[in-house]
Amino acid sequence: MPSSDHVPGFGWELHDDRGGSDKFYRLIVLAGPEPLALGLHGSRGGAGQIGLLTSHITAEDALIAVVKKSREKEKKGYEASRDFTAFEVPASLTDPDHARDNARDIARHFGKTARQKGTEFPNASPIPGSNF
Repeated sequence: MPSSDHVPGFGWELHDDRGGSDKFYRLIVLAGPEPLALGLHGSRGGAGQIGLLTSHITAEDALIAVVKKSREKEKKGYEASRDFTAFEVPASLTDPDHARDNARDIARHFGKTARQKGTEFPNASPIPGSNF
């Protein structure tokens, strides 16, 4: 159970390396008092751009948003590169009004935990700064 200074989240990552492409899409839900749906995408090894950011919603709506985006990417040929991973982030990163500023820090916590739990596959894109 997370402490009050941490918020639970979960996420997974998809990867596409077909046809000379080498890109990822990270999908994350924070399920604390202020739920958040987050999606970062970009080229292998990059921090990523924010492609999905939905705040001020319910946890159920956050899950629906990331599953919808995941299915869109899977239809385009993306495959899992980090499996479903439950993780925690410091509560200081979860203010919905600062989610855009904190998105990459949240992704770093996801990446670190995926590596520690063994849910990171060989085709996973490195997440800059997640080796803390």
